[in-house]
Amino acid sequence: MFEYGEKDNYKKFPSLFDAFDLGDRVKRTYKDKNGNKKEYKGIILAINKSGIEVYWDTKNGRYNPGEIDIDFTYCEIKDIFNGNDKYSPIKKYFD
Repeated sequence: MFEYGEKDNYKKFPSLFDAFDLGDRVKRTYKDKNGNKKEYKGIILAINKSGIEVYWDTKNGRYNPGEIDIDFTYCEIKDIFNGNDKYSPIKKYFD
């Protein structure tokens, strides 16, 4: 998961076990190259010290897991808390 020399990087972030629980609903936003945004919501299926696995089932407020391109993803700790150039950080979502 981590490249050589990155093993201490997870120490910069809070513990995923403190931030999330199995079954938590989470959300994140995707921004394409044209600036269009899509909001995804899902459920945490697995947690370890370096990432979480999420099943994304809702896109732009519409529950329809069959229409989501990538429905299962493993998200690394740095992307969870910081996001990246396409995705926002992952946040808990409360219905």
